[in-house]
Amino acid sequence: MNIIKGVRWMQKLTDEDVDLKKLNEIKYDFTTNTKPVYQTEKGISRAVVEEISKAKNEPDWMRNIRLKALDIFLSKPVPTWGPDLSELNFDELTYFIRPEDRKSNSWEDVPKEIKDTFDKLGVPEMEKKYLAGSVAQLQSEGVYSRLRKQWEDRGVIFMDMDSAVKTHPDIVREHFGKIVPPSDNKFAALNTAVWSGGSFLYVPSGVHLDLPVQAYFRMNGALEGQFERTLIITEPDASVHYIEGCLPAEELISRGDSFVPISSVNMSEDVMTHSGENSKVIRTFERPYDGTMMTFTPLSSGNAFKLTVEHPVLAIKRKSVAASRKLRNGWRSEVSTKKLISAKPEYIRAEELAEGDFIVYVAPTGSKDSKEMTPQVLKVLGLYTAKGSVSFNKALKTNVLVFSFGKSKKEKELATDLNETIKSLGEQVNITKVRSGYYTVVSYSKKLIELCETHVGKGAVQKKLSKVLMELPPEKQKILLDNYLKGEGNVYVKKPFKSVMVRASTTSKMLAFQLQEIIARNGIFANLSIRKGGEDTILGRMMKRRDRYILEYSENKRFSQVRKVGNNFYVPIRKIVREKFKDKVYNLEVKDQNSYLVKGFAVHNCTAPTYSQYSLHAAIVEVYVKKGGKMRYTSIQNWSDNIINGPTKRSWVEENGKMEWVQGSLGSKITMTYPSSILRGPYASTSNLNVALGIGPVWKDSGAKVVHAAPNTSSKVVAKSISGRGGMSVYRGQLRINPGAYNSKASVQCDALILDNISKSNTYPHNEILEESASFSHEASVGKISEDQVDYLMSRGIREEDARSLIVLGFLDDVLKEIPLEYSIEFNKLVKLEMNKYGAVG
Repeated sequence: MNIIKGVRWMQKLTDEDVDLKKLNEIKYDFTTNTKPVYQTEKGISRAVVEEISKAKNEPDWMRNIRLKALDIFLSKPVPTWGPDLSELNFDELTYFIRPEDRKSNSWEDVPKEIKDTFDKLGVPEMEKKYLAGSVAQLQSEGVYSRLRKQWEDRGVIFMDMDSAVKTHPDIVREHFGKIVPPSDNKFAALNTAVWSGGSFLYVPSGVHLDLPVQAYFRMNGALEGQFERTLIITEPDASVHYIEGCLPAEELISRGDSFVPISSVNMSEDVMTHSGENSKVIRTFERPYDGTMMTFTPLSSGNAFKLTVEHPVLAIKRKSVAASRKLRNGWRSEVSTKKLISAKPEYIRAEELAEGDFIVYVAPTGSKDSKEMTPQVLKVLGLYTAKGSVSFNKALKTNVLVFSFGKSKKEKELATDLNETIKSLGEQVNITKVRSGYYTVVSYSKKLIELCETHVGKGAVQKKLSKVLMELPPEKQKILLDNYLKGEGNVYVKKPFKSVMVRASTTSKMLAFQLQEIIARNGIFANLSIRKGGEDTILGRMMKRRDRYILEYSENKRFSQVRKVGNNFYVPIRKIVREKFKDKVYNLEVKDQNSYLVKGFAVHNCTAPTYSQYSLHAAIVEVYVKKGGKMRYTSIQNWSDNIINGPTKRSWVEENGKMEWVQGSLGSKITMTYPSSILRGPYASTSNLNVALGIGPVWKDSGAKVVHAAPNTSSKVVAKSISGRGGMSVYRGQLRINPGAYNSKASVQCDALILDNISKSNTYPHNEILEESASFSHEASVGKISEDQVDYLMSRGIREEDARSLIVLGFLDDVLKEIPLEYSIEFNKLVKLEMNKYGAVG
């Protein structure tokens, strides 16, 4: 199971172009002009707790739980073993604010002022792209909840916690407060007494949810408290698994001048984006994947590409641009050209697209002229691409450039014209007619050979155009293209519309995609198809044929299923195939544009949701992982600097169950969070991956707790912390292997990076290994940024502040690679922002 918890506090602008000295220009640090319909007075008392329960119309059993918890809260002191909490005044907080009288399960029904708030936070967009379900909470109560019907039909329940108390009281009462009782700590007691909102998730036995569900929480003012309650129950063999948007290793990514496998793309390299311009890759992703892979075959079948089901593709739904004419038998709905060319492409999950929908092929827009590339030189290079080769003459012990032509009159004229063109360039050349009647143009000019090899390469299969040629203005590229087609192309009339078609083929895959791009830059979309190679017997000899890549287009085609808008071509999907896939997949984070091109078609590199702010966070998360169940809980926060964060998170893991905590903590003044797992059944396992960033006058006190209470259980804790500008980062962990937990295994790894001499990092591990057959390891390290690493990166053209940020992100990589991709991308940006905010790097 994987739940993404949207505790997102106050996200600031994170684009690289933002002047970090102007941090008062805050994009999401906003307040909404909503007028609450009800709120309690400040402070906590028995009257306030009863008022909250009455306002919610709760059953007596819940009110009694609240009142007992209040007595425990009042009896317990504020913790003093960690950061200083003396400024926290419980009597100054407002514990319950109701923003609206009703809840909605349709986004259209949410009141406008509240809807505007969550539109800014990206709720409807994220729900459309990535989520199986979402719950949105403003201040103390949920205002919206929705679960996709396909999961409702399978018995999954996902809603705000207040509604769950009323609609599923038996399930809630059985599980509420059992893992985290109010007596656990002062903040747990406070939450139990005044809790409001939060989320409830129930997954029936055997159901595997393959999309994340997410809860969004936002406070709308200072001196408010938010005390959401999260209860998650996975019945035996149930799971929610988040599958990230990615591509297989061999998919070709456009760099504008060439196409390379996505697995070979490195950080700081340029890739072509949906805008038609290049942008730098600022992070690459690689991870194992076991799920459904989709193959999209557009009208141009040679551009077929693969990606995972949730990866967003720039597209237009066919039904949104359909003509009003009646459908013909067996035909898809006809398209209104007027509607199509005025439609705005959107990023749509791959699994939501259908055959006939339009995806977007992008022609690069930039150009860079070269004086060397005269019309004569481009003619030679065009014909060399089609007809030329370089070989070594053993007798003369030198390379020779040969152009081979046919024996027709047209071929003779072409050879003669080339011969004269080379002479006009001042190079030695001769033309000959061989015995069979074919013509050859031969040159031993080292300059000419170097020109051809540099800009086109050698060997038919390996030929590809240079960066210089691919960046030329379109009108110059057309000279190259026209001469290539004279040598390799043929023209025919396609009936019944008498369209004059141009067709050419090559055995070079790279060259085929480059030529398609050049044709597109000249305003025409060329269909690319592949004729598969194989073995043939010719005159008694076995011959092996290579794959041929065939380009076909028309300049006067009267009817076309492809539409051109600007530098975009809207190409219909011809076929979609789904298949099981188990291997590594890859993705990129691209600066600013957040997109890249797969064989010319635009896809997104995923986006992230936004954050909110408030004064005190004291949530409780209770997770039940029953026999064979799987659960991943990801929480990423970037709170404002006056927030005190003290949630309690705990799971019970039964036999063969698996619990994964992934936590990223950037903002807040004080954070005290220690996700816990109690391994109650044999072969239960847990992992806890934690990143804490303590930059500036803050205290990050975080860690993990694990109890091995059954045989053959296993646990892994990885904690990464960074301290800078006087910040304090603390790892505080507890690990216990009970007697009788035979053959259990546990490991703890704590790594700290200190950025200066005024910051601190402390480690307080408490490990109790009470079973002799158990194995346990504990590693801890503290380090600083290596100046040698900084110098090396700067020597590669990277600015000093960017170099230091890259080193920091590399230090965090163990955890970042486990965070779902769209959140990892945003997390990277927020790390850079937080570090630059206080001048922690650079």
